[in-house]
Amino acid sequence: MLMSPNSKLLLIEQLLVVISVFTPLASAWTAKWINLDLDVGSSINPPRSGHVSFSLDDKVYVFGGYAEDRETSVRYPTNDLWCFGDGHDKRWTLVKPASSSQPQARLAAAAVTCQLDQDTTAGLVLGGWDSQEVGTGGVILKDIQAFTSGSEDGGSWTELPIDLQEPTSRLCAVPLVNESSPSTKTRVLIHNHRCTDHVLLLDLETSKLSKQPVSGTAPSARGLHSCVQLSGTSKIVLFGGAANNGVMSNEVFVLDTETWVWEGCCCHETENSNNTVPSPRASPCFVALDEKSCILFGGASRTDEDGLHGCSDTWLLELIESKKNDGSSITTTAKWTRLGEDKFVEAPPGRNAATLTPLLSKSLVIGGENDKTDNKKSQYFLLSGGWYPFRTTYGDNFVLKVTKK
Repeated sequence: MLMSPNSKLLLIEQLLVVISVFTPLASAWTAKWINLDLDVGSSINPPRSGHVSFSLDDKVYVFGGYAEDRETSVRYPTNDLWCFGDGHDKRWTLVKPASSSQPQARLAAAAVTCQLDQDTTAGLVLGGWDSQEVGTGGVILKDIQAFTSGSEDGGSWTELPIDLQEPTSRLCAVPLVNESSPSTKTRVLIHNHRCTDHVLLLDLETSKLSKQPVSGTAPSARGLHSCVQLSGTSKIVLFGGAANNGVMSNEVFVLDTETWVWEGCCCHETENSNNTVPSPRASPCFVALDEKSCILFGGASRTDEDGLHGCSDTWLLELIESKKNDGSSITTTAKWTRLGEDKFVEAPPGRNAATLTPLLSKSLVIGGENDKTDNKKSQYFLLSGGWYPFRTTYGDNFVLKVTKK
């Protein structure tokens, strides 16, 4: 059957649309999702969202969150602690700390790995919300809890003699690298909905919390956003979040922790920018790759019907610096590349309020898989939990493998 020139042109256009939907844009990085296929006995149970995670001794820890009963679908805040990689096994185990002073149950907290002093590395949990009984509104917390692992026991919790001064949840925390000693992280930058003209600095050596004034184009008040520090730099990158009225953002801001100046980043212009930037969203996963690149996964975005959609797309963010025409200053542009489509069958189901944590021991992933494509440029991140808004809480476990070409 012969086709007219117009019919052939239409067919080519349709094929190009299909190719554009299923083929990621060219990038210096590739991303691959690996389903660990853990059974219920090897996973966190009950499944949860709104939890926090941190790494200690090549292991990943998950604390608290909104747990969902598998049989009744009732959700409740929890304060249990789980460990992935104990004994270098591909499984989660419930940790029972030696100390009886277990932190209060909570979700929407922040967590970091840092050093209480030069000899003690700990996982910190900061603030959060204990929803308590349905209808009570719960309580917003301001305490700071430190977990240290033990060689002969499950480790212990200690409440630090300092707090966040004001109750806060849906916040971000980033450990700051000590320039004179890159392996030392005794300061933590905290950003919450109150940080419009300042950020909070927690100094663990002096047990002091202070307000650091900032200038430039600062983010508007928001929560459920994400912050990371770019490797080997003094730059903090902030993405997304939601204002108090529920309006979501897909903005990118960069804070220089040497000058304490915020910069709002314009998006790199493309022929179709509407389809080459992430949608505005809250509670996504956001991790740094190197001195200029980050990975974004998931989050909750608004639908046309004013509902919430659990995203499953994967994005690469590259920050490009350039001088203005007059050479007076340097501007930063955000270049987005979609590495995985929303609802892509090989990606984890859409979700927000999950954790994506660097895996320090690659053997937990590639040891049994004989991954011949692995190289020194590959990085691995463990995805745990999350929630598709008003549908389900996930108990699955995926690893995101990101490789630089």
